[in-house]
Amino acid sequence: MNLFNGNGAKLVCALVSIGVYLNSLDCGFCFDDASAVRDNMDLRPKTPWTNLVWDDFWGTPMHVEGSHKSYRPLVVATFRLNYLVHELEPMGYHLVNVLLHAAVSYLYVRLCLLVFVATWPALVAGLLFAVHPIHTEAVAGVVGRAEMLSAIFFLLSIFAYREAVLERKASKLLTMCLLCLCSVLSKEQGITVIVVCLSVEVFVLLNLDCKSAVQALQTWAKEGKAPLWFRPLVTRTLLLGLFVAAIMFLRVTIMKAELPVFTVHDNPAVAFPTPYRQLHWMYLCFVNCWLLLNPSPLCADWTMATIPPITSLTDPRNLATTVTFGIVATLGFHAINGSERKKKVILVALSLIIFPFIPASNLFFPVGFVVAERILYIPSMGFCMLVSLGLSLLETPKAGLWRSLVRAMLVFVLIAHGLKTVSRNRDWFSDVTLFTSAIRVNPLNGKIHNNLGHEYERTGDLIRAESLFRRAAELQPDDIGAHINVGRVLKAQEKFKEAEKAYLTAIDLMPKGTSFRIAPGHINVYYNLANLVRLDPNRLNEAYNLYQTAISMKPSFVEAHMNKGDVLLRLNRTLEAKAAFEKALEYNPEYTDAVYNLGSTYMQLGDRENAENNFRRALLLDGNHKLSLLNMAVLLEESKGVVKLKEAEDMLKHYLKLEPNSYIGYFHLALVHLEQREYNLSERMFLRTLEIEPTYRPALYNLGYLMYHQGRYKEVVLHLNKLLEMHPSHLNGAQTLADAYMQLSNPAKAEEWYKHVLRLDPNAVTAIHNLGVVKATTGHLAEAVQLFARTLELDPSHQTAKKFLDHAKKQLGQKT
Repeated sequence: MNLFNGNGAKLVCALVSIGVYLNSLDCGFCFDDASAVRDNMDLRPKTPWTNLVWDDFWGTPMHVEGSHKSYRPLVVATFRLNYLVHELEPMGYHLVNVLLHAAVSYLYVRLCLLVFVATWPALVAGLLFAVHPIHTEAVAGVVGRAEMLSAIFFLLSIFAYREAVLERKASKLLTMCLLCLCSVLSKEQGITVIVVCLSVEVFVLLNLDCKSAVQALQTWAKEGKAPLWFRPLVTRTLLLGLFVAAIMFLRVTIMKAELPVFTVHDNPAVAFPTPYRQLHWMYLCFVNCWLLLNPSPLCADWTMATIPPITSLTDPRNLATTVTFGIVATLGFHAINGSERKKKVILVALSLIIFPFIPASNLFFPVGFVVAERILYIPSMGFCMLVSLGLSLLETPKAGLWRSLVRAMLVFVLIAHGLKTVSRNRDWFSDVTLFTSAIRVNPLNGKIHNNLGHEYERTGDLIRAESLFRRAAELQPDDIGAHINVGRVLKAQEKFKEAEKAYLTAIDLMPKGTSFRIAPGHINVYYNLANLVRLDPNRLNEAYNLYQTAISMKPSFVEAHMNKGDVLLRLNRTLEAKAAFEKALEYNPEYTDAVYNLGSTYMQLGDRENAENNFRRALLLDGNHKLSLLNMAVLLEESKGVVKLKEAEDMLKHYLKLEPNSYIGYFHLALVHLEQREYNLSERMFLRTLEIEPTYRPALYNLGYLMYHQGRYKEVVLHLNKLLEMHPSHLNGAQTLADAYMQLSNPAKAEEWYKHVLRLDPNAVTAIHNLGVVKATTGHLAEAVQLFARTLELDPSHQTAKKFLDHAKKQLGQKT
């Protein structure tokens, strides 16, 4: 392959980009991947494709206050296609990312060939871009697909615009607009390709400089004359301006003209006074440039106290800002006054660096982060162009040893960057490795400690999670989320008083007054505290009020509506509980737990039809919803019909596949078999129930009852004696045990247990009658007469008692 051939250079850079990211294929879902992929319901086949139009990147409707307002439906569509092929297997998602990065590298070299008009500098820029470590967040993190997909359409837009200018065809301009729209629908910064395209037209295609462009404008203004290129350029500019206005209008419409809510910790400088806020944000431009120059201290999160605020005009970091803007100004000067060779490259490079970076720069509007390495994906294209230009300028005037030295430096940088990229990929293997590496870089960042704590909490290492959450609260004492995390992990350790104290600290830090917008995540403090206090039956009303507070701040808080309903059930306010579950379903009609709870509430209200309808609806939403399977089966079991019993059997078998150690499931399956007169199967299920839970009273009784009706009285005695040892007040168990002793011709034991029944219930008619039979059998006729008389007193229609009473009286008369 000839590397000095344009196609060869493009292919080499694409292959190199794949090579350095191969070891990212076995990474899992990290950081934001959980929200954007693993937990995003918009990826699921049952979700309508149209939801992608109205939901944000994370699957939340754009109009909801809790929405992040990141609108990237094309990226979500690619995630959904991944899901259709291999569901949540991470490798497939990472493979697509690597291939997309290769495609970007290929297209980038194509752009460089147009700008440099030479293969070698284009190849150098392409290799630098392919291996640059700053891209690991975009490539190794699945959500970084937004950067690459947007970049692909960004570059294709430039090529389409070039054709539109050269061929002067409206269809080509329309193609460019469609590609730009795709870039915007992949990530918002794609809109800046419009300005980059105009820059390419003016400085590359028309080969103008600023001076000649200004002169043309002055001539047109004074004399009405203009060069041939002037009118087409103005026309295209106006059309593109209208296109941008249309995109902005649609974007604002979809998000209902609401901005996302960020906390002060997401971007601390928002709270700084003027001019220190602006100085801090301008300093961040230097930080981003430094990351491109020296991509060594890479970190997944740069928020909170990572970059200390600038609070003084004499802060030495202001010098770094001045130098950065000075270098940009110098490059701009050379672009205007430099040689033909330099001018074109510098202007395109600066366009790629500056314009795509502006939306994330904070200079025009605040964003929800401080520094994000992934947003440098497109700006790094301009940076790599400048480096390649610099190397070619170093090479040109010299030959021999100097040229070899320059190229050796280039090889060293490429190898170092490649190795750094391969090494950095391993940090993205899991959330634990990612956040552990982040703490090494930014140990004062409380958010990273929180994130790592979440991972240990998720895996059950509560001690380590608590330590990290407490450290986060120490680093940022006013971080409400850190205190919420401390409270939650303390509750999980049953340190309830300490947990409540942590939650109350978080509540004290909440902004006061109606003019403040509260971050949706912070509203959880009321929800979490309510979940804690509801553990105390005496504080249910307090829990109810806390849920109400959370709902008043976020009416769409479905979990709060759900748990409020649970509390209302415990307060015997069943109709209000029903209303709470219905409200939860208004906001999320597919919330399976809410549908199930509504069904359970109808059960309590005695409305079996609506209960069954809701259990069936829950199972349509989630065929593996265990509680719905179990309770629906119980409903069907109680209906007794042959068809319904068979359906109940199928549901219980399905449930037991999901919960193989559920003694409740085996018990109800035993009852179903009992109703179907499948006595052997019923007995096996009762015995399986008792294997799992040997003290389960209903199973012990029903097994004894089954054996009694099979005439297996000795086994009845065995099981029911065990039952009554543990549960001596079990009336039916004592009654059946006494009857079994009667069948075994053991009147003494029968008498003992009938008397036990009567101590539990002095008016137990059957026990009184049967005790009379025992007395008659053992010759105690006077007592038998009294017991039969008492039976008839309680139940005058008891024919057997009448018969035995007459017989006992006769015997007693004859004996007398």
